[in-house]
Amino acid sequence: MLQHVLIGDVAPALMIVALRGPLLVFFLPAPVLVRVARARPFFSALLRPRTAFGLWAANLAVWHVPWLYDQADRHDALHYFEHACWVAAGLVVWTLLVDPGSHRRLSVGGRIAFAAAMFAAGQALTDVLVFAHPLYGPVYTGKLDQQLAGVVMMVEQLVTLGVLAYFLLRPRLHPRVATA
Repeated sequence: MLQHVLIGDVAPALMIVALRGPLLVFFLPAPVLVRVARARPFFSALLRPRTAFGLWAANLAVWHVPWLYDQADRHDALHYFEHACWVAAGLVVWTLLVDPGSHRRLSVGGRIAFAAAMFAAGQALTDVLVFAHPLYGPVYTGKLDQQLAGVVMMVEQLVTLGVLAYFLLRPRLHPRVATA
């Protein structure tokens, strides 16, 4: 679980924060930039808040279906695909949350609400992991392992989304004093 929350939340958040504005142009090779520019309608649709949240939540739900989770644990190719899905979904939602290009698809309040919705969806899964009988085959050796996975997921969400909320709300919490 720790691996999945790191590649699905922490890594995309840090990548989006690190590659803001003009840095992104210098980071991507010219042929990739041309393809991205041509696919702008696709990315615009993907970055609509409802679409992005739906994609992220569906990814979260699908990869925690016990049968699929166990299959991904047994088959490397499926596990790599799972990781790619985590990264892609993470990049989409963190692009909206951080807004590196200052597109203002969401206001500060909208970004806080979006983060709260992500937290609520994650907590629904966390509750299942913590309170349900063991759901996953050989991945977790018992109820305690599954509960620990749920706690790890909850703590990671509290930290990453909490840090985001702090930085979004910081200007309102500590307004600068006007000097005459």
